[in-house]
Amino acid sequence: MTKLRIVLFSAIVGAFVSIIAGFAHADRIVILGIRVPYGLVLSLSICLLTILWLNRQFQTRLAGTVFTVIWVLITLRMAIESGNGDLVFTVTWYSTSYIIAGAVLLSMAAVLPAMRLPDRGQHSLPESQA
Repeated sequence: MTKLRIVLFSAIVGAFVSIIAGFAHADRIVILGIRVPYGLVLSLSICLLTILWLNRQFQTRLAGTVFTVIWVLITLRMAIESGNGDLVFTVTWYSTSYIIAGAVLLSMAAVLPAMRLPDRGQHSLPESQA
């Protein structure tokens, strides 16, 4: 696959996942009177696993890097107040955690070496089992 196709595919996937994660990060649930911000962990996990999948699928760090750049751009856009006064990221600890932890974790994941795909060739038995 050419680099242009990798960049385009990673950008589209990055935009889709980043928009969903941007809204889902603020989701919380109350368990025994304690608010548990599971959306923060879920959003960052999905973004992190998507980067690792892209890097493995295309066997290049370019895919993960493009995803991370798109994530940063979409996160910045969601953090800026629109003309109507709408703001996705309010000033809360979980929004701040999403931005800081996301930037650190996704940057680290993007530069990891790509995991190798399993060999799809003939699976022969070792000589001791043949």
